[in-house]
Amino acid sequence: MVNKIMKYGFFFFISVLAFVACQENEISTFDNESSLFFFRDIYNNNSKGTPQLDSTSYSFFLAGSIQVDTVWLDVLLTGSPSAQDRPFRIVQSNVGEPGAAVAGTHYVAFDDPEMVKRMVMPANKVSVALPVIMTRTPQMDTEEYRLDMEILPNEYFIQGIKDRVVYVLKITGKATKPANWDSPNSYLATFGEWGQEKMRFIIDYVGYNTFDETLITDYRYYLQLKAREKLAEYEAVKGPIYEADSTRVTFPAAS
Repeated sequence: MVNKIMKYGFFFFISVLAFVACQENEISTFDNESSLFFFRDIYNNNSKGTPQLDSTSYSFFLAGSIQVDTVWLDVLLTGSPSAQDRPFRIVQSNVGEPGAAVAGTHYVAFDDPEMVKRMVMPANKVSVALPVIMTRTPQMDTEEYRLDMEILPNEYFIQGIKDRVVYVLKITGKATKPANWDSPNSYLATFGEWGQEKMRFIIDYVGYNTFDETLITDYRYYLQLKAREKLAEYEAVKGPIYEADSTRVTFPAAS
């Protein structure tokens, strides 16, 4: 009887040890699991000093004769940093849809060797800046192309939160309204309501094309005065400028 009790006790003890070891392994595995997500912040810029909101709109309109340009997107880590570099995967999720960007035509494909070597979370880091390399086409002067990106799981990273692993980049050659135009004490207060022809005039005649910075009061006042002065000079020679909807281009009085 004693031997039988000892025998059952031994098997129970072994079972407990196995269960604890299994639980510890599961906890360790969970603790070491990592996922990735796209940075988003309405108050702070990304590591390259540019806004990264729910989506990004880029226009070659501001780039002059530039045919290739780059938008930088921060990718962040959840979980613990690793002692080794860890590759990750990003794909275009709207391939073939109307208005979708085309890999190799409008941007450098994510499976291109140049991009593959960039899609790596460096050792001991919790973020990386990913370049999305865009190529200008003549059609962009009248069209906008949409690139829907998604971070996929692989052997290094598990599936992240669904709405954080996707990001949208819109690419065009048309004038597009800057994301922070209507922000307090920004471009709305400086130049008034946004318009494509107004923006063209600001770039060509006022000489200003950096629409992602915070304007201090003195500089905003200077830009207002210069815009009104240049517009008066232009109208004296060529007459008023109108938007496509017949709205006349004007600038608010400096205040």
